Amino acid sequence: MLSSIFKYSGVTAKIKVMLGQMLVPEDYEELVRKKTVQEVAAYLKYNTSYKSILEEINENSIHRGQLERVLKKTLIQSYIKLFKFLKGDIKSFLKSIFLRYEIEELKMLTRVLDTGRSPQIAQDSLVFLEKYNTIDIHALAASKNIQQFIENLEGSVYYKLLSPFITNTEHLNLFSIEMVLDMYYFNLLWKQKDKIMSGQDQSIITTSLGSETDILNILWIHRCKKYYNIQNELIYSYIIPHNYKLKKSQIIEMVEAETPEEVESIIKNTPYSKFFSSDKDLLLEHDFDYYIYKLYRSLLRRNNFSIASLMAFIHLKEIEIKNIISVIEGIRYNIEPEQIKKYILVGH
Repeated sequence: MLSSIFKYSGVTAKIKVMLGQMLVPEDYEELVRKKTVQEVAAYLKYNTSYKSILEEINENSIHRGQLERVLKKTLIQSYIKLFKFLKGDIKSFLKSIFLRYEIEELKMLTRVLDTGRSPQIAQDSLVFLEKYNTIDIHALAASKNIQQFIENLEGSVYYKLLSPFITNTEHLNLFSIEMVLDMYYFNLLWKQKDKIMSGQDQSIITTSLGSETDILNILWIHRCKKYYNIQNELIYSYIIPHNYKLKKSQIIEMVEAETPEEVESIIKNTPYSKFFSSDKDLLLEHDFDYYIYKLYRSLLRRNNFSIASLMAFIHLKEIEIKNIISVIEGIRYNIEPEQIKKYILVGH
C-alpha cells in the first residue's frame, strides 16, 4: 500500500485537481439551452476550465468542426500533463491507450469514404493522427477509395494491419476494417497488461479491460447476426480472444446461434443482460459509454492510489468531450434541451 501511495501520490494529486475542473450538471443545464455553437463556445470560454484553450478563439465565429477540434486537443493536453508525473511501465501503458484515439480517427475517415464523400471534409477533425510522424494526413484526406487510403498508410503499423485488403477484396468493407483495427488495439492492451503490469494495477486493468472486451464481443456478434451476412467461421476471427465475466461457452453459443433473437436470449443469461431490452437495439453506444462511466467512477472511489485514478480520469474526460459534442449535435438538429440531456452522462 505504501509503495502504491509513493508511486501514485503526484499523479493522483494532479488528477484530483483536473477532476475538480470538469463540468458539473449545472454546466450541462446551461449548455443544452444554448441556441448556437457560438453560444456553447462562449459559455465554455467564460465559465469553465476550457477558458485557457479557447482564449485565442473568437467564439462569435467558431464553427462546429473547429470547436470539436479544440475539445479533442484538451484530451492531448491532459495526456501531456499526466506524462510528467509518470515513468516506467505506467507511462508505457498510457502510450498504448493513446492509440485508441488514432484508431478512432482512422475509422472516422473510412466511414466518410464508405459514404462516397471525400475524407477532406473531416481533415480538420484529425487531432491525434497529425501527431503521427509516419502518416501523411493530407494524403489520407485525398484518398479516392479504401484501397488508396490503405496505401497512404504505408510506413505505419496500420498499413501492415490493413494491407491484405488491397489485394484480397472479398472481405473489404467498413465493418471488416474496423474490426481489424479494434482487434489490434485490444490485443495490444491485453499483452501489455500481462507483460508490464502487476499486483493491484494488473487486477484493476483486468476488470476494466475485461468488461469492455466482453461487451464489445457481444455487440460485434449481435451486429454480425443482425446486419451482416457473415459466416460463423469469419465471426470467430473477429472476436477479441480474451474474456472476463463472459464464459467462452456463451461466446460459442452466440456465434452458433441461427438468429439475432437467439443471441439476445443467450445474452439474458450473462452478467451483461441489463444492456438488453426489447424496445431498443442491443448495446447502443450510449449504453456502453454509461457502463464505462459507472465502472470508472466506481474504480476511482475504491482505488485512489493506483492506476485506477489515471484510467478513470482519461475515460471520464473522454466522456465529457462526447457530452459536449452531443450538445453541439443536438443544437445542430434543433433537438429540444430535455431530449439532448438523454445523451449526456453525468451520473444519472
